[in-house]
Amino acid sequence: MIYKFRIISGDEKAFLREYEISGDKTFLDFHNFIQEDLGYDANQLTSFFITDEQWNKGLELTLIDMENDAGPAAVPMESVKLSDLLKHKKERLLYVFDIFSDRCFFMELSDIFEPIPNVSYPICKISVGTPPQQIIIGDISMDDVLEDDDWDEITNDIGSIDEVDFDIEDFTDADY
Repeated sequence: MIYKFRIISGDEKAFLREYEISGDKTFLDFHNFIQEDLGYDANQLTSFFITDEQWNKGLELTLIDMENDAGPAAVPMESVKLSDLLKHKKERLLYVFDIFSDRCFFMELSDIFEPIPNVSYPICKISVGTPPQQIIIGDISMDDVLEDDDWDEITNDIGSIDEVDFDIEDFTDADY
């Protein structure tokens, strides 16, 4: 069966995606497809949460295995197929794509249908708007963080710390 999901963002009001994916695919497959479609870095920590009608979080499906001595804290995405957990239209998920700021997409299973012949799934059927930034720390998005080349340029302008001549006698108690 093919699962059709409608996805919206709480950050970008004009953002909408509609994805169709086989129910036999894992949550990890779905994660990878979403990340690729949105141009996100698929190695960032993410989670799916099964939710109730009011979007209250239930079972968590994680990118990495979070098992501890007391048993699994969450289920790895790679070990669960969509059809294992989702059985009916209108079931809801949260896809947390920015763990640090708890930013997510709201997802609803809008339809379940037989595959259409000659269609290669997964596919993005509707794409409206620009996706929100993947990672935001405080008021700084990852796009604002300096790249390695920027750091190299700054340190070349400043010079090496080894080239600076520090003498402890240059500092007196009056300097504090």
